[in-house]
Parts: sequence; structure tokens; C-alpha cells
Amino acid sequence: MPRFLLAVVLLFVVSVAAYAWLLASGGSPSWLRNPIAGFVEPGATVWWFTFGGPLQAGPRTFGGILGASIANTAVWVAVVALARLMARFLGGRIARR
Repeated sequence: MPRFLLAVVLLFVVSVAAYAWLLASGGSPSWLRNPIAGFVEPGATVWWFTFGGPLQAGPRTFGGILGASIANTAVWVAVVALARLMARFLGGRIARR
């Protein structure tokens, strides 16, 4: 299995686990909950614009968590791809000077 595909699968699994943990953790401290919520926030935003509705806090059903996890994975893969592209472009410009 190529490393890229393995990374995408792991990112998806971590997204599903993070959404499930956020639903189950009621009284967790903010220093633990906030970074995890920040990690899954892009997927929750896409979910909210597509499947969710006004005044819904986040995905709570299995389908919602699955959709938000797919969206979260896609957003983070796009962020990493863009960062790699920028590093390659800027690295080539800096090396030519």
C-alpha cells in the first residue's frame, strides 16, 4: 500500500475516533478537548454547510460522523498537498538565488 493511501486511511480513522470521543467525553478538561475539536472542526464545518442545519452543534449520528470524517480527511489532505506544493515552489526559488 503506498504511503499516501496509508496516510489518508489513518487520517480518516483518527477523524472518526475524534468525533466519537468528542460525543462520549462530557466532562473532559478543555486543554484536552479543544485541540481535538480544532482538528475536526474543518470537517464539521463542511458537514454543517451540507448536511447539518442551523443551530446544530455537530454531527451526532453515524452517517453524520462518517460524512464529517470524510470531509475532514479531504480538507487536511488538501492542506498538506498545498503546503507541499508551496514548499516545493518556494524551495526551488530560494535555491536558484
